[in-house]
Amino acid sequence: MSNAQDSMIEQVAHVHAIDQTTVWLDTIRLSTCNSCSMKSGCGQRLMNQATDCKRSRIELPLPQDMALNVGDEVVLGIPQKAFIKASLLTFAMPLMIMLAFASLAQWGALSEPAAVVAALLGLGLGLLLLRWYSQSDAVLSSNQWQPMILRQQRLDQVQELYFTSE
Repeated sequence: MSNAQDSMIEQVAHVHAIDQTTVWLDTIRLSTCNSCSMKSGCGQRLMNQATDCKRSRIELPLPQDMALNVGDEVVLGIPQKAFIKASLLTFAMPLMIMLAFASLAQWGALSEPAAVVAALLGLGLGLLLLRWYSQSDAVLSSNQWQPMILRQQRLDQVQELYFTSE
């Protein structure tokens, strides 16, 4: 992690099951929303509130260089560059196309309701383009979006929490 292009976003996961070629991992959703200053306008908070699920299950190819057992903890990583690219594609592209359609409607001296309709059509087109791009062969065959197992979590790296009852 010496430079920005090697940066990884990391998450600890628990090995749920293993077969000859696949490992299933459970990640725990961290509930830090109540202490976050952006909690009133955060989409992740709304997503967490909408479901009862406290864990997410991920299926990955079994790494050949690690001896994993059910119950082990591993560190998953996704390149920060890929995460930023996915975020920009998901959020910015449809909005930019929507704004372009609305601007064109305003520039064409269309009425305000027509500009709103144009903006909604632009948003729809942006979402369709995003769907088409995400299902294209170039994206589906790319491993840049796939989380990878970086390392096993050693026991001395795990923080122990002690609870006392009063």
